[in-house]
Amino acid sequence: MDFLSFVILGLGSGAIYAAFATGIVLVHRASGVIHFGFGATALFGVLQYADLRRHGILVLPVGHIDLGTEPSVALCMLLVLAHALLFTLLIYLLCFAPLHAAPPLARVVASVGVMLAVQALILQRFGSAPRSVAAILPNEPVTVLGATLPRDRLYLAAIALLFAAALHLWSTRTRFGKATRGAAENEKAAILLGLRPRWLAAVSWLLAGAVVTVVGILIAPTTSLEAGSFTLLIVPALGAALVGRLSSVAVAAVAGLALGGLQSGLLYLTREFSWLPQNGLKQGLPFLLVVLMLMVAGRRLPGRGTAQDRLPPAPAGRLRPVPIAAAVVAAAILLPLLSSQWRLGMITSGVAAVLCLSLVVLTGFVGQISLAQMSLAGVAGFTLSKVTADGGVPFPVGPLIAVLAATALGLLVAVPALRVRGLHLAVVTLAAAVAIEEFIFKNPKVTGGLSGSTVPQPEIFGFSLGIRGGAEDFPRVTFGYFVLVVTVAAALGVAALRRHELGRRMLAVRGSERAAAAAGINAARVKLTGAAISSALAGVGGTLLAYQQGQLSYASYSTFTSLGLLVAVYLGGITSVSGALVGGTLYSGGLVSVALHEWAGLGDYETLILSIGLIIVAIRSPDGLAGLTRQRLTPRLRQLARRTTTATEPTVTTEPIAGAEPIVTTEPIAGAEPTTTTKEVNPHVAAG
Repeated sequence: MDFLSFVILGLGSGAIYAAFATGIVLVHRASGVIHFGFGATALFGVLQYADLRRHGILVLPVGHIDLGTEPSVALCMLLVLAHALLFTLLIYLLCFAPLHAAPPLARVVASVGVMLAVQALILQRFGSAPRSVAAILPNEPVTVLGATLPRDRLYLAAIALLFAAALHLWSTRTRFGKATRGAAENEKAAILLGLRPRWLAAVSWLLAGAVVTVVGILIAPTTSLEAGSFTLLIVPALGAALVGRLSSVAVAAVAGLALGGLQSGLLYLTREFSWLPQNGLKQGLPFLLVVLMLMVAGRRLPGRGTAQDRLPPAPAGRLRPVPIAAAVVAAAILLPLLSSQWRLGMITSGVAAVLCLSLVVLTGFVGQISLAQMSLAGVAGFTLSKVTADGGVPFPVGPLIAVLAATALGLLVAVPALRVRGLHLAVVTLAAAVAIEEFIFKNPKVTGGLSGSTVPQPEIFGFSLGIRGGAEDFPRVTFGYFVLVVTVAAALGVAALRRHELGRRMLAVRGSERAAAAAGINAARVKLTGAAISSALAGVGGTLLAYQQGQLSYASYSTFTSLGLLVAVYLGGITSVSGALVGGTLYSGGLVSVALHEWAGLGDYETLILSIGLIIVAIRSPDGLAGLTRQRLTPRLRQLARRTTTATEPTVTTEPIAGAEPIVTTEPIAGAEPTTTTKEVNPHVAAG
């Protein structure tokens, strides 16, 4: 087969990119949301269709319906489409309609929460076993321009383009479509005209859900269906949507088809030219496309009159020595007393807290959204393995080199942040996470392939700090103390940064880049400095995780772990050190995870529970659990302090005391006019 044959074969994957891009544009134009969950929701519908065709059972999020027979293709598609429409409508009304006026960060984390929740629901309802679907469209071979290929690829491309053309005409030519666009641009004016913006947006969500579900079912016979088959296909679809500037359905659909063809053509080139990268070239193309489009369209500073993103307030970072010392001493005492499972949970929480602190600096202080922190941690982890296991570099030089590698890559990823912000920056970092995973983590020359990469245990002056000891000494208490020291140092460092002048500059840039620039603050330098500090913290967390696991694989730092980290830190509180510490306990494998397994028997539902919790927190309490605790406890503590002060202060009376003599004060006050103050004083008290 030649290059053209591969390009035409790529029209199959291009069709799903085009459908997802169409949905992304429709939803963003109607409600201002970039929905990362289209791949997961489409996959849910496709798996429903597969089980209906094979077993006659319609699997629902809760329960199922047994039809008692194998229904026809048409009936299966109608049932799945009806469920998809209801599912999509509920997602919009429950998760995104309450966030119509929320800042971009809240909408991003809610979108990530929906994606992870649906993905977890897929694993619970369908399992991880792969499925296959019989062909729906005719797939006899056909010759096009000298290339022979299955006929269904052309049908898929045509159907995706027809959907896009119809929706383009609907949105630009019909009164309803124009009303939807107008309501999205000026909601108040739409309300004054008697329109209902939320229901107009709901119609766009329903249309998007229908398109991605139908095209997903039609393309299912050409691919293997697994739990994560469609979820991350949202990244190339985002690249196609950005080509259409998130406003043109037609351009986005054509870009999606072209991207699918180019990706397939690159596979042909990697076969023909051995010097080309054999890993990640296909997934790297969407990242380059996303960065190119956003760099061209972005600005170094927001335009005048641009709405500023509102983020939760960042606490002042005042240190309270007594509570801090008490918490550290309590942790040090508990480590040797806990069982191995709880001790491992505490260690994991400490490692995750360091990773969460990296997002506190970048997102909480600087206001830059990142979905690639675990990718940076992974670069540090695999670098540590290379320089220590292969190079023999001792501790602590090896971890320092690993942290520097993560910092360098973090600065490289941060360059688009100079011209991109908000929702678009989330897209860039998500694409970067996928590209790093495919280019680096799935490269067997870097990560060791299926056997993974070994990380030697840390030693200093012959004393082992590692996690592994004897059979009954895992995890070692010594490693727990090592993690505790690093976590406390990182937390104190971030708290000091918040109080430092640099921290105040970061908050100024987060509040308003134009105002910060007018005050003489170099916004670009502050952003890059924040990215460097954040990447270094991610690198520290990555090295701790590498020492904890001992044997690394690409799954240790996958894109989903980056999303899971965002879930944990946003739930805890993304703008404070205390929020990062709470987030560490919420991370997978942390103390909350152990509690769910040991006490509640809900370990299998951990991701689903935390994802739903993330959506609720994004809607109800953007400050996170730590911020919610501060809001509830601070007024009560102040009230208690006032009561205590009132109870301990002496009672002062202003009534004149019998037999008292007036005292006259005539001493001048510096810089003030002389005054005469007369008080009634008890002569016996004065004499005493």
